[in-house]
Amino acid sequence: MTAALRQRTRGRWRDLGAGLAALMALWAWAGAVGIAGGGIDFGPVITSRLPWQSTWLAACALAAGVAVPMSAAALLGVRRSPAAPPALMTAGLLLVGWIAAQLVFIRTFSWLQPVCAGYGLVLTLIAARTRRHDSTDRERT
Repeated sequence: MTAALRQRTRGRWRDLGAGLAALMALWAWAGAVGIAGGGIDFGPVITSRLPWQSTWLAACALAAGVAVPMSAAALLGVRRSPAAPPALMTAGLLLVGWIAAQLVFIRTFSWLQPVCAGYGLVLTLIAARTRRHDSTDRERT
């Protein structure tokens, strides 16, 4: 594979990761605002299972645990930073962890949970592929 083709391939993976991270960041920010503002209502059963029965705390946790890392990964990816692949991997794993924590705390299943967990795993795989391309390029130079 030529150096130019490797560069393009790496760029495509990085762009895909940045785009998917930005999309998840948007969803997470919207969710956090909706939860904090009362637009998303969990109902009394799920709310009673939240720590301190606080939807505001749940919104802050969603922002801190998913929205901020996804936003950072997207921004680093767009800037083509060498820190983008590790940030994307961290954000993907945090998303998977967020879903696991949801299952532990609210003990309720939604079809959206496996979709989001799979999304996090896809981001992690994209980050691993991008890192592999980066390390392969470093070995060749």
